[in-house]
Amino acid sequence: MYEENNAIIKTKSRIYYFVNLYLCSMTKVYFPYGVSNFEILVKDDYVFVDKTTFIEKLEYTKERNVAFLRPRKFGKSLWLSILEYYYDTNQSHKFQQLFGKYYIGKNPTPLHNQYRILKFDFSGIDTETKEKAKRGFSVSVQSSLNNFQIRYSILTKEASEHIFNAADAEQKIKYFFDYYPNDKPIYLLFDEYDHFTNDILYRSVEEFIDSVSKQGYVRKFYEVIKAATQQGVVDRVFITGVSPLTLDALTSGFNILTDLTHSPEFDTMLGFTENEVKELVRLTLQDPSREDEVLQEMREWYNGYKFSIHSRESIYNSDMVLYYLKAFSTTQKAPDNLLDTNIAPDYHKLRQMFEVVNFEENKQVLREVLEKGYVTAPLISQFSFSHDFGSEELINFLAYLGNLTIEGVDVTGRIKFRIPNRVIEKLYWQYYGYVLTREAGVKSKVRKIDKAIEEMARSGSYEEFFRLIGEVLEGLSNRDFIEFSEKQIKMVLIAYLMLADIFEVVSEREVRQGYPDLMLLRKSSNVYEHHEFVIELKYLKKGQEGELDKVKAEARAQILRYYEQDKHLQNRPYLHLLTVVCVKDELYVERISTLN
Repeated sequence: MYEENNAIIKTKSRIYYFVNLYLCSMTKVYFPYGVSNFEILVKDDYVFVDKTTFIEKLEYTKERNVAFLRPRKFGKSLWLSILEYYYDTNQSHKFQQLFGKYYIGKNPTPLHNQYRILKFDFSGIDTETKEKAKRGFSVSVQSSLNNFQIRYSILTKEASEHIFNAADAEQKIKYFFDYYPNDKPIYLLFDEYDHFTNDILYRSVEEFIDSVSKQGYVRKFYEVIKAATQQGVVDRVFITGVSPLTLDALTSGFNILTDLTHSPEFDTMLGFTENEVKELVRLTLQDPSREDEVLQEMREWYNGYKFSIHSRESIYNSDMVLYYLKAFSTTQKAPDNLLDTNIAPDYHKLRQMFEVVNFEENKQVLREVLEKGYVTAPLISQFSFSHDFGSEELINFLAYLGNLTIEGVDVTGRIKFRIPNRVIEKLYWQYYGYVLTREAGVKSKVRKIDKAIEEMARSGSYEEFFRLIGEVLEGLSNRDFIEFSEKQIKMVLIAYLMLADIFEVVSEREVRQGYPDLMLLRKSSNVYEHHEFVIELKYLKKGQEGELDKVKAEARAQILRYYEQDKHLQNRPYLHLLTVVCVKDELYVERISTLN
């Protein structure tokens, strides 16, 4: 019966979804990039991909306490806003206005507008020190309780003062539930539940464990929540965030949740499917013949996420899609920078995660990810801090952060985790460039390298760039940082080119007769006089110097063969063909062809 109802739900959802898109296409299209308030989205006529069928699905599961985790920028805050407006007893008079044209408005569940909403958002807490983190958590809890009182005005002045004067978050929430009249059930919503605890983890594993352990202030807060659910004061809980680390660490202190993060039935509740992105593109695309071109670009940069080995399809990061389409709707061109600047904090978090513990071991994971594009590890269902946080834990945590994604299962039964898309790949390369710079002891040369790359694009002059890369290789060689090989040399080149962010860096893209090692292409079609490069790379070990001329000749023949067989390369007016032969840490660079 459930499967039959589910099929009907899906059919109806698609009907209302496409009707909504059709209506939007008749007027100017506004994409809700950065909009996380559902009422604003509806009132200001933003495009809305209707996900409200999942409200019904959640109620069908009969699970009252749910955890659902997704990486940053996946629409979690907007989803909580939808739940808030749907279930809030104070919003019943707006029901038709807000939900009337969507699936759930035409198929309301019995529980709509039946709850008082208590919402917590644990982002923005200062975690610089242990004391600031604890105090910030308490202030955040107090702020949520104040908002609840403003909205519903059900507590006496005496009760409010007692709560306000309580010493910490545990006492505040306990007093709140003690004073609550319990004449109507509460729906608890948690946004960014793990934001501040993850920040603590990056700074100090010991402090993180202390905060969530049996006597920790975070653990005690959630124990009060658990008691309130058992007493019937809290009827439902929905928690969202990025990783399960905090919940796993709480263990029995808050073991009332059903985790739907990896449930195939809820795979597409957040993020966009291929069909949804296609319809969004059609809303704004003025030239239908460009549809495949635009979709392919978005697919490479923003798609690729899977959250279960049973996932039926990969998911797009919704925020990144909206970022792209907001720019595209005005200019009919992609954003100048396909990497949204709001993703910059992800680079910082990636760096923090690799360096929190076992950095030397974690560097091996980093190299393997960049060299092969994937790593394998067993899927960890629950993190434990009773033993070291090793490489397998790191790999799984990176998957929760969205820096890796599940691709499948290898022959040994281990999960294959890969880089989901080019946005995340770029973050890895930028971090690898930072690591190389630090290990080689050449931090003072980074700006010089950037300037040299700029000069390559401006004039085609490449000599200074390769001279500086030679100095980086010498520094790494002296420290035995890498086992030199052709792959490792190429990784060094890519890392610094990605850091500068001047070229579109393409590694081993297929042409008719093989794969050039590197192509450095202009990022924007608006810039015409922009020099570009195709590079063929060879490596000789120390002691093989006698083969240098032979290897140079092989590289020369190879790159000319690529060029002669590829009309797209021949049509680029500012293209240079370079061969680079590395003997240990010394580079021999030759220009085979200048401008067309």
